[in-house]
Amino acid sequence: MVLTVAEVLELPPVRAGRPVVRAGREVLDSPVRWVHVSEQRQPAGTLSGGELVLSIGAAVADPTLDHATYVAELRDAGAVGLVIELGQHLRALPGPLVQAARGLGFPLVELRNAVRFVEITEVVHARILNEQYSRLEFTQRVTETFRTLMVDGAGVSTVVREASALLGQPVVLEDLGHRALAFAGDTAQDVLRDWTLRSRQAPPTGPGRPSGPEGWFGAPVGPRVERWGRIVVPRRDADAERVGLVLSQAADAITVLTRSDGAGPGVGLEARGGLLADILGAAPAMEGSLRARARALGLASEGPFATLVLVGAGERHDRELLGDVASAVRGLGRPALVGPLRPGRVGVVVGCRSAGDEHEVVDALVTRIPAGRVRVVAAAESAETFGGLADTLHDALQTADVADASRDPSTHAVWRSRHLGARKLLWRLRDNSHVLSYVDEQLGPVLRLAEPRRFELLRTLRAYVEADGVVTTFATRIGTSRPSAYARVRRLSETLDRDLDDPPTRLSVFLALLALDQSAPAPRR
Repeated sequence: MVLTVAEVLELPPVRAGRPVVRAGREVLDSPVRWVHVSEQRQPAGTLSGGELVLSIGAAVADPTLDHATYVAELRDAGAVGLVIELGQHLRALPGPLVQAARGLGFPLVELRNAVRFVEITEVVHARILNEQYSRLEFTQRVTETFRTLMVDGAGVSTVVREASALLGQPVVLEDLGHRALAFAGDTAQDVLRDWTLRSRQAPPTGPGRPSGPEGWFGAPVGPRVERWGRIVVPRRDADAERVGLVLSQAADAITVLTRSDGAGPGVGLEARGGLLADILGAAPAMEGSLRARARALGLASEGPFATLVLVGAGERHDRELLGDVASAVRGLGRPALVGPLRPGRVGVVVGCRSAGDEHEVVDALVTRIPAGRVRVVAAAESAETFGGLADTLHDALQTADVADASRDPSTHAVWRSRHLGARKLLWRLRDNSHVLSYVDEQLGPVLRLAEPRRFELLRTLRAYVEADGVVTTFATRIGTSRPSAYARVRRLSETLDRDLDDPPTRLSVFLALLALDQSAPAPRR
């Protein structure tokens, strides 16, 4: 850390002089760049800023000296304090000198015992030079660390972990939707608590400048013309200079590394899940191999096939969800593949007798899953051939993702692509920086509110735009009277600073709400 005036006064050579602070106590945390010994009446020309001036009082003992001018010139030249040794020229500091220093808030210290100034300068200058060397060494270590990570093609989580280790502070990588993508340095409960809301309250600043009520430090991530996130130290008690250096280089490393970037339970389920995953991601040239593996697992290599993706309800463990779905599929008595596609997503492929048989198979499967175990069931149109399974799996998976992000997944017992409407487009654009910025532009004043106020206003706003501005319908939706409904609309308009009676404005807000659903689904209640 940079040496301050207060720390200099605590050094043994200075403590030997029994220092007493006579003025400027409130600014003793000023950094000391150098120590300068001077007895000149006009020392300003010899200073360059950041010096702590030492004196035996020869200049201030001169009765013709204007003390107020002397102190003002020291301060204006950049001096951070004046230390005067009593005894040889002064028995006590002149009253006008003390008053002038207090009036300007300039640190003035008297030493009541004689000291050797050379000992003070040696100790202080050694500390300053050691600190400068330490910072240079730290800069080289940071540069070498991130250069090595970029050369080795390290993962983003590794970059975040190294940044945290260099700083000894928690570090979080987030996108423009304020979603934490990676973190290191502390437990998730501590670092990521109410992350999105807290992050919105800390707008972007320079890498070494704190932001928001918690004094966060951050640096933007992504090409200069298309930022897609930022890397953050969510702590106030950090060395701003070191944080700025590490975050800047970490952000550059992540930007470079991201210009190019999934797990399976019983042996049978693992094999079927592995095949499903391979079908989903394999190149067309692998179709022959995949057909052979499917036949070996009891699935016909010719269609048609019913293709589904199921999303577990609540916080159910993937293994439990997989067990529920596998049990339901066994009850069908048909050859099938069941396996995890992603965390919380289980894929199912069932052989059908004919293309018209697909809806019957899907309905039979849904009825066999215990109530409350699955949040979303998504189905694609039947795949007529084995080669078409990859496309139908992708379609069902995307439909499940979009439906899971909707406000009311129970709208359809089985979701299909045609049910999604604009949600599908917004889901595909959910990580687009322009869409994320659009959401903040349209809904920012509401999103920055704390819960439960934020949740209630979003619920009310959604009810109004879904009622297409018809107050009678809106009042019915939220269970209130028409006068109360009119009052709520006025409050919403004032909060957003938008005229919600204007149809294009309602459309803009409605699209922003749909985009918000896809980019940051609300907590399941």
